[in-house]
Amino acid sequence: MAVPSSYVIGHQRPDTDSAVSASVYAELLTDLAGGREQFEGVVLGPLSPQATWLFETSGKTPPRQIPDLHPRVSELAAREVFSVGPEAALGGALRLITQHHISLVPVLSADHRLIGILSDRSSMAHYFYHFNAEDFLGTLFSLDDLARHLPLSPWQPATRPAEGRVTLEWTALEPGSVLLHADDPECVPRAAAAGAAAVIVSARKLTPKWKRAIQAHPQIGVYAYPGSLMALISEFSLAIPVTRLMSEEFPRLTPDQTLREAEAALRENRFALPVVNPDGTLFGVVSRADLLNAPRRRVVLVDHFEQHQAPEGLGNAHLVEIVDHHRVGTLETRTPIRVDCRPVGSTATIIACKFDENRRRPSSAQARLLLGAVIADTLLLTSPTTTDVDRRQAAQLARRARVPLQEFGRDVLALNDETQTRSPEELVEKDLKEFVSEGLRFAVAQIETVDRTRITEPQLRALSLALRKRRLSAGWSLAALMLTDIFRGDSLILVDAESRALHRGAVNGNSLEPEVWAGCVSRKKQFLPVLLERLRLAKST
Repeated sequence: MAVPSSYVIGHQRPDTDSAVSASVYAELLTDLAGGREQFEGVVLGPLSPQATWLFETSGKTPPRQIPDLHPRVSELAAREVFSVGPEAALGGALRLITQHHISLVPVLSADHRLIGILSDRSSMAHYFYHFNAEDFLGTLFSLDDLARHLPLSPWQPATRPAEGRVTLEWTALEPGSVLLHADDPECVPRAAAAGAAAVIVSARKLTPKWKRAIQAHPQIGVYAYPGSLMALISEFSLAIPVTRLMSEEFPRLTPDQTLREAEAALRENRFALPVVNPDGTLFGVVSRADLLNAPRRRVVLVDHFEQHQAPEGLGNAHLVEIVDHHRVGTLETRTPIRVDCRPVGSTATIIACKFDENRRRPSSAQARLLLGAVIADTLLLTSPTTTDVDRRQAAQLARRARVPLQEFGRDVLALNDETQTRSPEELVEKDLKEFVSEGLRFAVAQIETVDRTRITEPQLRALSLALRKRRLSAGWSLAALMLTDIFRGDSLILVDAESRALHRGAVNGNSLEPEVWAGCVSRKKQFLPVLLERLRLAKST
C-alpha cells in the first residue's frame, strides 16, 4: 500500500487566500522535503471565480476538492490483489490463500469485474478440503472438470455423459458412474458391463495389457492418475470450478466510503472484503488487520485557527503545523506542533516569507497566485490589516510575476464581486465563518463589491431574509453580514439576532436597519473585535 500524501488544507468555504496558500505551501514543503514526503494542497469546497481565474491565468492546476479528512477505504485498500478467473478450479484459489496468507480470493471476469469471492472462512469452506465426492458428480464438478484440473492422462476419452456417482465400490456402479480403481486393467470390462461412463485409475504407464483392455471396450473412458488412489481421492475437491463454490452475495465496500462506515461490515465478517468501483470492477481488498493498522494522514492547516472552520475528521489525522494570520482561536492539539502565526494581512504573505526564509524563489506562476491572494485579503493593500511586510512582499511578487501591481489588483478584486450574479443564499454562504465567545455561537459573513450602491432595497431585504434563515438553521445566537465596498472603504452591516437586545447591542444603536461602518473593511481586525466587545456588554446588561 502506497504511503498517503500529506495534506495542506485551509478552512471550510475556502476563499482565495486559503486555496492559494494551501496549494503553494504544499509545493514548497514538497520541495523542502527533498523526496522524503509528498504534500498535496487541497480545499474543502468549490473555488470562487476569483480563485479559479487566478489558477487559470497562472497555468496552475487548482487544488483538489475533498469533503473532509475522514480516512477513506481507497487509502487503505490493498491494490495488489491475488484473484482467479471463472474458469479456475478450487485448487488454484487455495494455493493463493495458503501461499500468500490471505482470507479472500476474488473471482474476476475477463474485464476485471467482480463476479464472486472465495474464502476458506466462508460457509462453503467445508467443501474446500474434505467432502463426499460420491454425491456431487454433475453438481459440484463434472468429468471434464476432473480431466482439466487434475493431472489425468486421457488414455481413452469418455463417449457417454458422466451423470452417476463417483465410487470405489463395484456394487455401487450404475449407468453414468465414474469408478476409481487401482492399477488393474480388469476393472475396464467390469465397469463397461455396468454402464459406467469412465474409470480413473492410479496407473503410471500404459502397458500392453491396458491397451488391450481399452481397445476391447471403446465405449468407456479411461483416465490415468500418476499417484496413489488415496492421493487421487484427496485431490477431488481441488478440481471443483470456483464458480460452483464462490459466494455471489456478500458485503461490498466502495473506495469513497469512510473507514468508519466500513468498520461495521469488516467486523461482522471473518474474511477480508472486496472494494468495488461504481462500474463493478475491483478496486482492491480491505481486511480487519488493515483497519487496525490504518495510518493517520499528516496535515498542515493554513489560514484558520478556529475549530468550527477546521475540516471534519481532523481528529483522525496527525496535525503537524498551523500557518495563519488570524487570532489564535479554539483549535486544540494533542501534542506540541509547529505554529507560524504572524500579524500580517494574509496567509499568502507568510508563505511568500517562507520562500525567502528557506532561500527559495517562487516561480512566476506561484508568485502570481500568492500576489492575487495577498491582494484579495488586504483589498489591494488598503485594509487596516495590511502591514509593511504585505507591501514589501506584494511588490516583490509583482516583479516576480511580471504584472503591474495596481492594474492586476483591480482585476483581482473585481472578480470577487458576485452581488449581481449569485442568489442571496449563496452570497450569505460564500464567505461565512462561525465563532464562539462569551458562551454565544455566532457567525459573520462578508461579501465584497466594487459598488454597494448597486444593491437595491429588495436585494437587501432578500439578503436579510437569507441571513435569518441561515442563523435559525444553525442555531446561532446572532448572524452578521458585512457588505464591503472595496473602493469606498466601508461596509454596510446587516445583523439578525435571537433577541432585539442582542441585535441592538451588536449594532450599537436603537435601529434594526442596516448600519454603515465607515472605514470598516476587515472582518478580522475591525469588525470582529468591536462585535465581540459589544456582545460582551450586551450579555452583561
